[in-house]
Amino acid sequence: MPLRKSDVIEIFSAKALTFGLGGIVAIAFAGLLYRFKGEGSTLGLIYVLALAGVASVGYAFSSVFGIRKVTEFPVKCSYCEHVNVLTAPPIEDFPCLNCHRLVPIRDGEVLPVEQVRCGYCNEINYFSDKTEVLICESCDHEVPIAHEEGFVPKNLPKGFAVQDDNKPYDLVLVAPGPKTEEVIDCLQHMLALNRAQVKQIITDAPVKLLTGIARKKAEVLQAQLAVHDATAEFSPTP
Repeated sequence: MPLRKSDVIEIFSAKALTFGLGGIVAIAFAGLLYRFKGEGSTLGLIYVLALAGVASVGYAFSSVFGIRKVTEFPVKCSYCEHVNVLTAPPIEDFPCLNCHRLVPIRDGEVLPVEQVRCGYCNEINYFSDKTEVLICESCDHEVPIAHEEGFVPKNLPKGFAVQDDNKPYDLVLVAPGPKTEEVIDCLQHMLALNRAQVKQIITDAPVKLLTGIARKKAEVLQAQLAVHDATAEFSPTP
């Protein structure tokens, strides 16, 4: 697993500091012994200390130059979008430095994640195609997930229901909530509108955002708005 660039730089810096200080101390001690040497009985120790000091300082300089050679490979976390800078492309899952979740990796590529609400506590949870069992981060209940169309999880707990629903739905923004700037940014990406248009939509709330969309898409968009404390509802298109 590739190391983070920051970790590698920290390792090189620690080596440079340790060997650099050690080398300077050894050279200084050798100089002190040489100044107060007796009949030559300490010359052997002086040479050993001086050579060890020079070697340590040289290794410290090589560690400093090694920092400049550290490669970098930015990888964006699919959960929080934080950019983790690694030293090489990842070949397996690694923990995000910001949200501490394992970033799912397959064939060197970051897998996208989906959102699902827990049927017990209504908290949003995230999963990818590599997730086999999803445990709610808030209440620790298992949240049933499905990766393939038509697959129905066995032994669904009370509060969950799986059914085919091909009806079109309308998504309505009920209340934008207190995080206005975050909601504006979210709606700009969601609706492909400019900032002025989105601000007008928020001012007119409750307002219909989208019409005739699939239920699954409505649920996902509702969850995205909920992340920013905005309230949205969806209902079958009349």
